[in-house]
Amino acid sequence: MTHFAILLVIFSSLLHAGWNILGKKNTGSSLAFALAASSTISLLLLPYLIWFLSTIGINSLPANFWYLAILTGIAQTVYIMALVTAYQYADIGVIYPMIRALPVLMVAIATTLLGQPSTWLQWLGFGLITIGCVVIPLQRFNQFNIRAYFNKGMFWSLIAALGTTAYSVIDKSALTIITHIADPILANQYSALFYLGIQFMMMLPPLLVCCCYNRNLEPIIQAWQIKYSAGLAGIIMGITYCLVLLAMTTTANVSMVVALRQISIVFGLIMGVLFLGEKWYLTRTIGVSLILLGLIASLGVINIWMMT
Repeated sequence: MTHFAILLVIFSSLLHAGWNILGKKNTGSSLAFALAASSTISLLLLPYLIWFLSTIGINSLPANFWYLAILTGIAQTVYIMALVTAYQYADIGVIYPMIRALPVLMVAIATTLLGQPSTWLQWLGFGLITIGCVVIPLQRFNQFNIRAYFNKGMFWSLIAALGTTAYSVIDKSALTIITHIADPILANQYSALFYLGIQFMMMLPPLLVCCCYNRNLEPIIQAWQIKYSAGLAGIIMGITYCLVLLAMTTTANVSMVVALRQISIVFGLIMGVLFLGEKWYLTRTIGVSLILLGLIASLGVINIWMMT
């Protein structure tokens, strides 16, 4: 990864932890929150999407790009709904680390199967990150009990992690397609912003299908009621992931981007203490240390500052 890509991901991780604080404070349902957040960023980017398509030609994008866009919209919907639901059952200091760490191993496995294997040092780093996230939810080490991780909060964390894994792998493939097509006309940052808008717009159909399937308009009403807080979260989400998408355009192996994004776990824990009144324990100190060591191992100390 380049220096620029690393800085992009670190800054996006700080923003990511910030919008999770807003998600934790959400008073509506997970469906309402997802509707309000995705609608806000979709409407804001709609003029840009029209301009981008008119610039490169609306017929220039192949069918497989749109198939990937539909799939990532579904995966993003699964992620955000599961995330907000998980926060209803546990602290952000418990849920957030698990949701951020699990995709590290999942994406690494997926990219390996797709022909982009990781080195043994990277696998070591991924393992340390995962162990650190298992430790963080504990108040004391003698509390460790595998049964403590079998609850509703952890279940929804796993679902959210699966959604993250899916859209991370899909997004890299879709970005490769669109940057290849648009590159002669527009720079990569234009393609990243376009894909961001498409991604959020593709979240709306599955969300509305959920409302219609349950014959329940209450989430739509709630989405309007929480439009300001959830809309702000949506804007931060958009900025956050746009930076990640831009970093993806400069990195061959998406698992490296996903690994570096785990610095947001540290930001999330600190924000949980400062803004939500959550407690800080020795276990969290050790867990954060393991995560940071894992990041150093997976990226490589030399690679962070010397690789170009």
